[in-house]
Amino acid sequence: MLFRKPILGLLLAGGLQAAPLLPLRVVESTQMNFGHPLSELLDGDVNAGNGLDMDRAQFQEQVIVFATEKPLFAQVFQFTTWHISKEKGAYPAQLELAVTSDDKPSRQGNWKPLKPSQVLTDSFPRNPGLIRSEGDWIYMSEGLDQTVLTVRAPAALTGVTGFRLRFLQVEASHISGQRVIGRSRNGNCVINEFQIQADPLRSSNVALGRPVRASGAVYDGLYPHFLTDGFAASFSHPADWQPARDFHFEVDLGSTRSLDYIVLRSRLDGTAPERLGDYELQVLADDGSGQPGEIRWRARMRQDGSHVPPGGRDIIQAEDGTGESFSGRFVRIVNPIDAICRPQVGELEVYPQLHPRIAGISADSQEIGQSESLPPGTKRLDFNFAAGKDDVAPELLVFRWRQAATNSAWLECGAGELATISCENPGVYPIEFQARHTDGRWSRQIQSHVFTIPTPWWRSPIRMGALALGGFLLAAGLAWWASVRRLRHKLQLAQAARAIEQDRLRIARDMHDDIGARLTHMALLADRLKRSPGHDPSLLTKLAGEARGTVGALDQIVWAVNPRHDTLGSLSDYLCNHATGYLADAGLSCHFESPPSNRESILPFAIRHPLLMAVKEALQNVVKHAGASRVTISLHSKGDAIELDLSDDGKGIKPDVSVPDDGDGLSNMRGRLAEIGGTCVIAPSPAGGTRVTLSVPWTAGA
Repeated sequence: MLFRKPILGLLLAGGLQAAPLLPLRVVESTQMNFGHPLSELLDGDVNAGNGLDMDRAQFQEQVIVFATEKPLFAQVFQFTTWHISKEKGAYPAQLELAVTSDDKPSRQGNWKPLKPSQVLTDSFPRNPGLIRSEGDWIYMSEGLDQTVLTVRAPAALTGVTGFRLRFLQVEASHISGQRVIGRSRNGNCVINEFQIQADPLRSSNVALGRPVRASGAVYDGLYPHFLTDGFAASFSHPADWQPARDFHFEVDLGSTRSLDYIVLRSRLDGTAPERLGDYELQVLADDGSGQPGEIRWRARMRQDGSHVPPGGRDIIQAEDGTGESFSGRFVRIVNPIDAICRPQVGELEVYPQLHPRIAGISADSQEIGQSESLPPGTKRLDFNFAAGKDDVAPELLVFRWRQAATNSAWLECGAGELATISCENPGVYPIEFQARHTDGRWSRQIQSHVFTIPTPWWRSPIRMGALALGGFLLAAGLAWWASVRRLRHKLQLAQAARAIEQDRLRIARDMHDDIGARLTHMALLADRLKRSPGHDPSLLTKLAGEARGTVGALDQIVWAVNPRHDTLGSLSDYLCNHATGYLADAGLSCHFESPPSNRESILPFAIRHPLLMAVKEALQNVVKHAGASRVTISLHSKGDAIELDLSDDGKGIKPDVSVPDDGDGLSNMRGRLAEIGGTCVIAPSPAGGTRVTLSVPWTAGA
């Protein structure tokens, strides 16, 4: 099948395959270009007159060397060369493709030929005998006006730095005695464009390599799978005797996907271009058993009678049609009219939605995980992008981003490449980003992410106000605490002074009441003794006894005020000695029980003295009024108090007679204890006599 129309270079320049074109530069050539710069081989223009015409250089081998921007690591390379000229048949007769890993590729470098695995022209497969691969080179026969050649070959090296295109000489029967490199009448060769793709079958096009089913018969040799084989030169369409209406090609994508856009490419040779016009595109769901189900989306395209130009493409998006959702597992290309041999499709490409993500976030070179909130004071934010977990061909995707708030220009970066934002001030830094499909088009899905740099607490007006208020409250609290502490200290000093004053009053009262009375009595006895005419022995005896009593009373006062006796054990010992001696002089026996523990616990003078005086008062009452023969005294601590029980076996208290509030020293006992918060309870004793219970608040302490 021959070319009938020239290929439109503008449409071809967008990249015919799913994989991106490699950036190249021409570094060397042996051919004669007659004013055409070598850069025309890489400018994307494939019109006649653009490129290299080797006329008058066709009788010798020609070599063109291309260099890559950086070493390439690929499993397969795909080469496409355009040979379009006003001169018929000006395409190569025999050519060889080779690669090198030299640092600086040159004709004299180390080259490794590539062994083609697939070779195709735009006339394939109607004229399969016109082209074949033989070893390392590709042989093309006569018979075409012009052609586009596509070759796939496994990579022979790793780290490829250059490609060599070599046009070899062959015998030409119509040119006597000459070997030529082209198939034109005079053996000329023209090359308009040279393009390379690395790993063309690795792509974000999910239809690539997927099975294709036709609803009816196709033209002989134009297999349905040509729609997804990745060769723009191959195509398929129904046979001319196949009923036209509702014929369709159907591609199974393997799983249900949300789609970004769908691309339909026309055949390259320009033959019958109207046969990719007025078609319907459908996206169908999986019925649950792996078979096509309901139609989820459909679009009627080019119903106005237009068609996809030769080598051109239609890009179909969700808004071009109607339906529940632009997603599904199956894609159909349907002929809705009666015109035969349509649809004619060179390639079907299906690109799903991409959902890139942000990874590797660092604040001032410190990794912080995936947090959106950055440390206060951050000055530089670094991050990179990665494909989403369900995105196809993640290692081939390219990303771009911009700061949304400033509406800045888009910045491109590859996977793993670092993106940086300068953050001079705290605030919100929103960014937008998206991924690019391997056909060079940007995904329509724009992702967003917001980074937040909080204001340092020392720069926040609210926090400064709160801090100032807190400082004021703290200062006020400290001042209040200091004032309360001073007041408590003054109160303690006042209480201590009052306690000392009370102790002094007690001592003065005791000395006045007891010592003073005894000394007065002694003075009266001495006066009587002085006035008596003789020496009355009884007066001397009374005087001596009163003197001894005065010494005892003074000893008691001295014991009470001595701080060495401020313990529970000292009180216990003193009471035991005093009660035993006092009751023995009165002819009564005494049983004293002292506490086994807490003997070293502090018992201050303010408690010891009133308690001692109350006990003495109770013992005097027993001796004077009880008529008892035995007294039991028990001293013990109970909870937060100290208790002293004094019981006798005397005549006791009659049940129907209440205990008077005064008389017999009872009021003195109660008054002394009441001054220190204590109590005095008088009740019948289990032994039949009287029981006096003295209780004073006290907490045991060492």
